[in-house]
Amino acid sequence: MEEELNRHTEQKVIEKLKLLDPEQIPEVYDFIERLAEKGRKKQEMISPTPKNQKDPIHALRGRGKGERLVERLLQSRREDRNRDERRRTDIRT
Repeated sequence: MEEELNRHTEQKVIEKLKLLDPEQIPEVYDFIERLAEKGRKKQEMISPTPKNQKDPIHALRGRGKGERLVERLLQSRREDRNRDERRRTDIRT
């Protein structure tokens, strides 16, 4: 149904273009370009990543495999906690 509607609309546009003076065609083309650019900008605001690009999170999935990232994160958090506790005790004394 949608394809039929598009074909019908396309035919109507072509018929209207044929009725125009040749000097008006560049003006129509410029108008269509402005509309297309406006549509692209609107799409970028809705979805910044093009549909043909992978989601960056999924693209990086598995990159840190074997690097023991969770253990390193937990160790770093323990160190931060110890440092914060030492600062608190230094402030109290």
